[in-house]
Amino acid sequence: MNQPNLNYIEDLAGDDILFKKKLILIIKEEFPLEKKAYLTSYQSSNHLETAEMVHKLKNKISMLGMEAGYELAQDYEEELKQGSHMRHQAFAEVLEQMTHFIKSL
Repeated sequence: MNQPNLNYIEDLAGDDILFKKKLILIIKEEFPLEKKAYLTSYQSSNHLETAEMVHKLKNKISMLGMEAGYELAQDYEEELKQGSHMRHQAFAEVLEQMTHFIKSL
């Protein structure tokens, strides 16, 4: 798995430091809530709701430059729609990487 980074956000923001800070703030505010909602839906074994939460989290994964994590999330989302959750552990590891990275910002 690739490590989270700010390359995409820096490319998107260019020289606009305020825009960059705003994007990072949005991630810092939204990610913990989305992660918690994912874990809650996973624990309730509601595969379709869990797939929806994975879909929402894909945006944050992409923004943090985690291409391999994004591909995993896409596959996991489809897997959940089929009633399986075999990729949960790998997805949880991506979320933990993101959590540590976001806390360091």
